[in-house]
Amino acid sequence: MDVVTLPRLGVTMTSATIVSWEKQEGDYVERGELLVVIESEKATIELESSYEGVLRKILVEEESEAQVGDPLAVITAADEKFDLDAFLRGWEVERAGKMAGAVHGPPAAPVSPGAPPPQKTAGPLAVRVSPRVKRLAGELGVDLAGVMGTGPDGVITEKDVKAASSGPKIKAKVRLNQVRKAMANRMLSSWQNIPQFTQMATVNAENLLKTKQEMEGVSINDLAVKAVADAVADNPEVNSSFQDDMVIIYEDINISVAMATEQGLVVPVVRNADRKTVQEIAREIRELQERAASDRLTGEDLSGGTITVSNLGFYGVETGTPIINPPQSCMVFVGSIRKVAMVGEGDEIKVAPVLELSIAYDHRFIDGMTASRFTTGLKEELENIGPERASV
Repeated sequence: MDVVTLPRLGVTMTSATIVSWEKQEGDYVERGELLVVIESEKATIELESSYEGVLRKILVEEESEAQVGDPLAVITAADEKFDLDAFLRGWEVERAGKMAGAVHGPPAAPVSPGAPPPQKTAGPLAVRVSPRVKRLAGELGVDLAGVMGTGPDGVITEKDVKAASSGPKIKAKVRLNQVRKAMANRMLSSWQNIPQFTQMATVNAENLLKTKQEMEGVSINDLAVKAVADAVADNPEVNSSFQDDMVIIYEDINISVAMATEQGLVVPVVRNADRKTVQEIAREIRELQERAASDRLTGEDLSGGTITVSNLGFYGVETGTPIINPPQSCMVFVGSIRKVAMVGEGDEIKVAPVLELSIAYDHRFIDGMTASRFTTGLKEELENIGPERASV
């Protein structure tokens, strides 16, 4: 008997969601054959079978979450006897022992295979709602999953249901997928652990728009990524991270480019952007966008970023207050281009296209003066960009 477990596919990976089983119970599985598709915090991954035999039992259903090391399925020889109950009892005992050891020290003596399985804790609605209260909830259209019980041991009472019915009606409950959970955890960690400050600058976008028109197949976002890479080359302090009271400044300039997908926000990486022309950057971003749209980004696509660029100008957003993408120390937000009245040479007032930059910095080691050099440097790169400058 071979047990398929959830592997750790990255240093930070702790869990994953089962997207689809490519084999069904009773199917014969060859070694190296696609078995199951999972969704981790970074990507959707196809797992091949390390074993050969009959898929006897799927232990984690589709759309369910599993922790690293959890058993996902059992594969046996065609004529092998298989006792599912005994296996599950053994697994529950082993897992309980590990949890007890982590909290209280060494686990207790193992339970014999014939012992009854340990009692499971009741689910969130188990033994907390009487049939009468359930009927009342159905009549009033109340979702009991969102009701906090005030009775003994958290029992939901009729009073609780009536109170919930007088509140706003719930249209839907959306469970976060792995991508959105990863984003939620990362942003919470960033906000709680990194003291951040934001600098803003107004960019004259005349050259930016002119360059976009002259260079076929190049977008404002592509030019912004190129400008960021060049500005970082002159200000390497922002191409960094703060780890264990030490500032790590990276030699490679790998730009994480924020992209919205149906699964959530992802930030694939354009590596060594300072060594690429804007045309090369444009092609790479298009390829990453295509893979992101079809949920084909790999762990390599999403790792190794040293600074992030988020451009919401396409959606008409003029400015914002970005949150640093840890462990990076700098986040560049590019706003939409709009026309405003500006004072030019000789105090002449003219209408010009401008965009707003908002750049967040890690204030643990980046001070205002250091940040201002990058902010003004990026502003100058964007204002002075041209076909020749963008193509080197």
